[in-house]
Formats: sequence, structure tokens, C-alpha cells
Amino acid sequence: MKRTLALFLFVVSIIIIGSITVSLTYVHILSFKKTSKPTVQPIVQFEENPNHIYIINVSTGIFKDNVDWAIIVPPSIVGNMLILTTSGPMNMSSRGLEENIGSVVAINLITGKLMWEVQFPNQIMTQPIIVNNTIIVGLGNNEFPNYYNISSLTGGVIRGTGVNCLVALNLAGKILWRFPTSGEDMPTPVYYNGNIIEANGNDQVFSLTIKGNLSWIENISSYVSMSSPVLVNGTIYFGGAHPYTFYAVNASNGKILWQDSLNATGGLDDSSPAYANGIVVTSYTRLIDENTSLANYLTGINSSNGKLIWTVYEGDGSIPPNLESPPPTIYDDIVFHDTPTNGTLYAVNLTNGNILWTFYTGPTTANANILEGKYVVILNGQGELFVLSLNGTFVKEINTEIMSGPGNVIVTNNTLILWGLNGIIETIPINYII
Repeated sequence: MKRTLALFLFVVSIIIIGSITVSLTYVHILSFKKTSKPTVQPIVQFEENPNHIYIINVSTGIFKDNVDWAIIVPPSIVGNMLILTTSGPMNMSSRGLEENIGSVVAINLITGKLMWEVQFPNQIMTQPIIVNNTIIVGLGNNEFPNYYNISSLTGGVIRGTGVNCLVALNLAGKILWRFPTSGEDMPTPVYYNGNIIEANGNDQVFSLTIKGNLSWIENISSYVSMSSPVLVNGTIYFGGAHPYTFYAVNASNGKILWQDSLNATGGLDDSSPAYANGIVVTSYTRLIDENTSLANYLTGINSSNGKLIWTVYEGDGSIPPNLESPPPTIYDDIVFHDTPTNGTLYAVNLTNGNILWTFYTGPTTANANILEGKYVVILNGQGELFVLSLNGTFVKEINTEIMSGPGNVIVTNNTLILWGLNGIIETIPINYII
């Protein structure tokens, strides 16, 4: 898909394709057609719910397409549309993004055809939040302004260069408003009580109305990278860096309820936490071996008071090229978590942190999902989809072309939706998987 993007000020382009069949590999403006108004199922936080079991009650067609640009996080579904975000082309050898460009893309959920695309002058790493016929995404990259000495960062750091902002679009791809920020907006925001809440790269947490007006803004000590907040009972939980701190924040006014200074040197600001039964679970890393490798840790925290309940050492390995700590998943009081260093999926008791079983998947930034209440499914960084029983028994391995990002495959009524850093989006029938 060849694109031309004007980066002067805030210029975007919209591509709308009607009834003509077009491969996503070659996108041109062919015709304009008004789409029917779909039924909206709200998506109010990362992976739809606090435990990250991403299951949507919808049926899809069988298709495979390539949008060329990297899909970093899971798409969202609204009516007959699959809404995804991209972050420009990725070098698949280094796993590095090559340009500060991105897009929001709508694909027909049945045919896989492109419906519309809006391009932006920075990367988009947020899962689309969809409420009140409105799509909310954030722009931002993982770079630091060149006046920082990265090796000596402490507090008061701004992360993200270029155009940073939250943007709202309607379901036809028209931009409704944008709210600029000084740092990146890579974490997926949450929707709570009529407001969009974001923790971002300029050491702040802020809240906007659905119309884009500022409700409140509060300073914190850390910048937040990819740690998308989890929303539970009016509180958001997320991790930040420099200093590495885990936060519980009142979603109504931005006041910090408690904060933990975990023994982390990385990853805490990447991991999107999960929650169940009064315990919030996150992950982090520590540098070892003269900064050439990382040790991985998974931890459970009392959501009411911030007291550390348990910590699990998940092994160590070489420093990955980008994200260090993937999101955890919680199902039936079991925490599932993998890493991009040693590539071992851990199943851990939510209450006490006891390791129930492990399974080697190979390095991945993905998190697990649950299929039909019986199977664990997870995609590794080389495109291998693993199917396991809930007790860790190997069931099946499927080779795909899809290189996973920090999120899980989507389970629908009849398919798994796979998406990846190499721009591929594919649906696989469930009856082929199990």
C-alpha cells in the first residue's frame, strides 16, 4: 500500500472505498459511497475489559489482508467494521518503526474490504476506544527529544516527538476534534462517566469530555509508554517510568490514591495491567549482566491499598528491541503471562502467585486469550499460534505469517482475528483451530 502523507501542520487524508473489490496491498481512491450506520458496541478500555479476555459476540467473514503498515495493538469492532490503527512501516529484521506516520483503518468485518482510511503525521499505538458513535485514538512515538541524555534520565521527562494528541473521529472517518499534548499518547485511554482519560508521555493524567474539552489534568512523577490503564470501579491503574512507579488514580478527578515504587528498571511503563477479584497484576524487568540482558517479573498487588501480594520471577534473556513487558491476562483466577526475552508462558495462581505450569512458546510481546472456556491461545513473535488446554497441555500449533504485537488475538463467534506488526490481518475459523 503506497501512501503519500503531508506532514506540514496537521494534514490528513481519507480514502473511502465503496462496493469495488480492492486488495489492501494497492489502495487508490476509486469511488465514494455512504456506508450504512452500524450498531455500536462500546469499547471503553484496552482489550475491552479488566481481565483482558477479548471475546466479541459477533460473526466475521474469512479473509486475509495486508495494510502494509505495522498494527501494534488489537483492533476494535463496531457494527460491521473492524477498526484498526497503524504505526507506519516496520523493519521486520530490527522490529523498528521507520517513519513517524500512522493511520486509522476501517475494514468490512464480513468481506475484509477496506471501507475507509485516515492518515496522520505520527504513529498510532492505541486500540480504538469507541463510544457514542465516536472513535478515540492517540498519536505518539517512543522517541525522546534529542536534548535528553537517555542513560541518566530521572524525573520530569517528556517522551515522544512530533505531533502528539488525542483525536476523535466519527464512524465514517471524519475528524471531529483533536487535543494536543506535549508528550506521546501511546497508551490506550479509557472511557469513564462521559470522559476520555489518558496517562501519557508528559508526566500527566488528564480527562476530556467526549467533545474534546478538558475536564481535569493532574501531574504525576513518571512518563507512561505503552501501559494502557485498566479501569475498575472508578479507579485506573497503570505503570510509569523514570521513576518506575505503579499508580492507582481516581478516574473522577485524577487524584493519586496510592503509588508503589517497584524494584524495576524497565517494562513497568510498557505492561498494560489486568485485574480480577481485588488484585491488579502487572509486570516489569530488571537489567542484569552489565545491561545486556533482562530479568522478568510478574506481580500481584492489592487494588485497594497498593500492598504487594506476590511476585514471580519469569526467567531472563536478551534485551528485546522494543517493548519489554507484555500485558497479562486473567481467567478463572489464573494469570497468564509471556515475555519477549525467554518466551515462556506462565500460568500463575491469582491469589498467591504459585506457578501452576509453564509452556515454551518462543519470545512474544502478545498476551493470551481464552477460547470457548477450554483453551489458551497465544501468538508468538515468529507467527506461531499455540493452542493449549487450561492445564497447559499442548493441543495444536499453527504456523501463520503474522508477527504479534502487545495484545491478544480476538475471539469471535466463529473465528479468531489475528493481526500483526507486519500489517497482516487475518480471520481463522475456530473449527480449524480446535
